[in-house]
Amino acid sequence: MKLVIRITKLSEGAFKACCPSLPGCAVFADSREDAQARICTAVKGYLASLDVALPRELERMLQTEPAGLIA
Repeated sequence: MKLVIRITKLSEGAFKACCPSLPGCAVFADSREDAQARICTAVKGYLASLDVALPRELERMLQTEPAGLIA
């Protein structure tokens, strides 16, 4: 199982990270690194709320899609 996360820089200088395959799973942060860490936590929580077994290495399974590719 692989999940793609999108991290985009907003016009205000903040970053938004979301997981398109998990509706409503999105976070905001002041840095790209913080956004990535927060979305990993959010994805774990989202999946846990669905009672889905979490793989041990979930962070490695999340793939970041470069912000430049997002329309």
